[in-house]
Amino acid sequence: MLELFKKLIPFQHTEEEKPMHAGEVYHLWEGLTGGYKLIEEAEMYLMNTEDPELQLLLKALTTGIFLVEIRKIEDVLKNEGFTVPPRPVSKLKQGAPGTGQEVKLTDKEVVKIMVSQGQIYIMFNARAVMASSRESIRKIFKNLMGEHIIAYKAFIKLGKQRNVFDIPPAATVRQNALNMAEVGVIWDELTARHLSQVNLETYLASIQDNDLIKLIKWGLNGIVFPQMEKLENILKSEGFSIPPRPPIRTEQYSPGQINKIRASDDETLGVLTLAFQSAIIMHSRALMTILRDDIFSLFKSFLYKEFEGYEKLMSLAKSRFVLDNPPKVSSIRM
Repeated sequence: MLELFKKLIPFQHTEEEKPMHAGEVYHLWEGLTGGYKLIEEAEMYLMNTEDPELQLLLKALTTGIFLVEIRKIEDVLKNEGFTVPPRPVSKLKQGAPGTGQEVKLTDKEVVKIMVSQGQIYIMFNARAVMASSRESIRKIFKNLMGEHIIAYKAFIKLGKQRNVFDIPPAATVRQNALNMAEVGVIWDELTARHLSQVNLETYLASIQDNDLIKLIKWGLNGIVFPQMEKLENILKSEGFSIPPRPPIRTEQYSPGQINKIRASDDETLGVLTLAFQSAIIMHSRALMTILRDDIFSLFKSFLYKEFEGYEKLMSLAKSRFVLDNPPKVSSIRM
């Protein structure tokens, strides 16, 4: 895949820009302080629940997944000269798990709340990836997304075993059928891919930048059409009729053919940035709705394929100097 990437867009190995821009610092700070709050909350629930399996999951959150990521974010901020807030005092020093507080939560309530927290962090990390123009910062949040998804799936699995969720009705009478919400998400994703095809093929008629032409063709053949086929197959396997695909327009013209209203290459890059960001948000929302394991894994793969495309786009946009970044900020004395 890396070799294919190199052929599509030549890498320009340059030093990372310093300092970071304000948007990157904001999302790093929010990720750090939000992580602190999540640890405090998870420890509070750990002190309330008497379920050994739920205790194990909560301990994993507080001592493993999030603390490892928090250290990385702290290091990045410190290296930029920022003073990070102190970590919260652990509630585990107050007694053994399950000793309880004055207001006691049920075990089912704890699972539901932790699932809701996981959904919040999935969306936060998606937004943080899109807000960061620096590759190293995007990598932090993509890795954090992966860790959050692992934890989120663990709580989803436990919740399904405990019959915690109020699952929408099944869409068909088939065994292990998709529920109505899952069908709705898949249908929305399919129609969005139809629009992606129309838009990308239309952009090809306006642009003349060879690297941008290669990127758009990769987007069509590497993301849009493969995802479209997988979504269609899921719906057909469930017994649904699928909407027709848009007609293919790429044979009607040559790339760069002048239209009545022609978008510049830089404008097309800006539109593509929004398109990738919209797809990332859509896939992230799908993860928050899907309960069936195989469909969850499919949308997770869609999300990371979109991340891959977004990296290609950012690399090209930076080489063309078209990114309108927020002001640079740092606490380091220059």
